[in-house]
Amino acid sequence: AKTMIKLIILDVDGILTDGKKYYDARGNAVLKTFCDKDWTAIKRFRALGIPVVFLSGDRNINEAVLANRNLPAHFNRLGGQTTPKEFYIESFKSMYGCTEEEMLYVGDDLFDIGIMRAVGHAYCTLDSPAAVKGVAHTLPVSGGDNVVMILFDILENMSLIPYVPFSEIMPKIIELDQTEKF
Repeated sequence: AKTMIKLIILDVDGILTDGKKYYDARGNAVLKTFCDKDWTAIKRFRALGIPVVFLSGDRNINEAVLANRNLPAHFNRLGGQTTPKEFYIESFKSMYGCTEEEMLYVGDDLFDIGIMRAVGHAYCTLDSPAAVKGVAHTLPVSGGDNVVMILFDILENMSLIPYVPFSEIMPKIIELDQTEKF
């Protein structure tokens, strides 16, 4: 039997974004682009009762963007120290009441391989390095190209998440949308 997914863990840069950062003259990252349909897909997961949590090395920009959408974020690079992402699994198990097998992770870079090996469901983008593709299912899109939207459809088609008709879930999606600050 398939293990249903009970927690979605997402990297940010290269998943919700195309991985590009735009810098000012002082070398500060000042701009990234995100896909709106991914925000809706995240609300779809949450409306089904599947929490979505973010695990990123880049607190700059990402923290404010995720906070404005009331989304939980963890940053594994603080003050020059990087914590391997797989170290977060134990706390996610207790915070979200699920097992490793019920967790899904989406990433795109070498820093994601450890956690990909530790969770039950690992996915990467089409533009990920070969080493990442070797440990994860490759989605048919590159980073920043509606990755989460495509993931939702794939998981629903594979019956790894519950199917709820659009008309039934839309009121909950609207309710979640109204809690967000842009």
